[in-house]
Amino acid sequence: MDQSSNSMPEPAQHSQTQTAMRNFHVARQWGQLVGTNIRTFDEQNNLICFAKQKAFKLKEEVTFFHDEEQTKPMFKVKARNIIDIAATYDMFDLNGALIGSLRRRGLASAFVRDEWVILNAQDQEVGTITEDSVALGVIRRYVDFVAYVLPQTYSVNFSGQDVGELKQRRNPFTVKYDYSVRSETYNKYPLLILAIPNLLAIIEARQN
Repeated sequence: MDQSSNSMPEPAQHSQTQTAMRNFHVARQWGQLVGTNIRTFDEQNNLICFAKQKAFKLKEEVTFFHDEEQTKPMFKVKARNIIDIAATYDMFDLNGALIGSLRRRGLASAFVRDEWVILNAQDQEVGTITEDSVALGVIRRYVDFVAYVLPQTYSVNFSGQDVGELKQRRNPFTVKYDYSVRSETYNKYPLLILAIPNLLAIIEARQN
């Protein structure tokens, strides 16, 4: 399925003399005791994606919407397996067709640093998401509060090229990411690219 035909928001682009980028801000709603709301905003702070998940159960299907009223669905995410240490999360369009998946690299992500494999609709690896540093990854896992002082930064790689960056903001109360990705990559995989920070925000919120 050609994802470029999907109706997607059009965030502002930078000067043509530089690599054109798409910039987003992803935030989990603060103060929720059960479940989580995740919102994605463009550069003009317009809401472009919203999801509401109950009780952090990723085995259930989570639907992402254009609006908070949840009247304009965009895509859906569902865990393929229950084992969290090497979980795979599948993303589907509104017709139920597989868009792509995120697969966690089991032991490395659990004990060293977060690493994810990006899969296309044919279950073939097309990219990776990798935490910035092995040393910092280990420290964040085993030293309390370090993650709040040195929050995670992820490199997004497609076809062997770094195409984006996902930075977690310093905030001890909620999960927030700043997300920048090349326009050409976004145009090729729009829903998959948009799903990446939202899924990571839900997983991080559940773990914390």
